[in-house]
Amino acid sequence: MKGMRKRVWQVGLISAVLIAAALFADYWFRCHGAPLSRADALQRANTRLQYLSGDWDLVTPLPSLAEEQYDGEDGTWMFTFSNSVCTVDIITDRCHGTDVGGMSKGCTQPKMSPAKPGNR
Repeated sequence: MKGMRKRVWQVGLISAVLIAAALFADYWFRCHGAPLSRADALQRANTRLQYLSGDWDLVTPLPSLAEEQYDGEDGTWMFTFSNSVCTVDIITDRCHGTDVGGMSKGCTQPKMSPAKPGNR
């Protein structure tokens, strides 16, 4: 019985070490590899804008690319999308992913979900 517990602990410890090693390797290759190309970063930013338009009223037509900046030191891209009412900044990099850096007042109204019959 004692030998069985020791074996379970050994398997658990080896599993924890392997998982930690895999997570570290994932982090290392993402954050210390080559930065995103402009094309990859822009594709990720456009995808984020599309998802954002599902939750927020960004006005029609959707904002289009108005400006872009690249920070070579951090490997970070910032894209500014704009239309007549709304401006959205989207920041993307290989290590930290893609996030919204800011939105103007014209596009910060959450979309209202349609009322369901019987709900008030």
